[in-house]
Amino acid sequence: MVSACVLVAAGALQLPVWLSLVAVTLAATAGDQVAYLLGRRLGPGLQQVRGSRFISPERLDGARRLFDRHGAKAVVLSRFMPPARTLTPVLAGVAGMDRRRFLVHNLAGATLWAVVMFGGGSWLGVIPAVSGNLGLILLAVLVISAIPALVSLLSPRSRRWPQSEPCVSRSGSWG
Repeated sequence: MVSACVLVAAGALQLPVWLSLVAVTLAATAGDQVAYLLGRRLGPGLQQVRGSRFISPERLDGARRLFDRHGAKAVVLSRFMPPARTLTPVLAGVAGMDRRRFLVHNLAGATLWAVVMFGGGSWLGVIPAVSGNLGLILLAVLVISAIPALVSLLSPRSRRWPQSEPCVSRSGSWG
């Protein structure tokens, strides 16, 4: 997101800033609306789940109470926290947050987030060292972003698979 803003601010993308801002705001709002609707659709089925460590009637009731009291703040502020950005709209839907209330705060959060990201990108885009080396900066961001995944893949713990029974018994027949 910030990279796109830097490209707009540096003039590499021939788009008006206001149009880019509106498009990003609408796209962010639409994405969270889809996630919210998915949560609304999945919510009733989750109430039937029994024996799950993560989903229980008590936890669903807690989520409802949380979204009743703090749903508006959660929807707006979660935009700025990557893991929460993904989960909050789904949880709002599962918890049954009012649709209109979610939409209003979703739009407010998306607008605020887009303005902050565009402000940061615009500020970076006018710095010659940034706009002149954008390709290297993007490559560095990609490499740095891939490091946790590579560490996880190369970790000895990721190579441990649960031991299962072999498909062939010791006698040589299929078991």
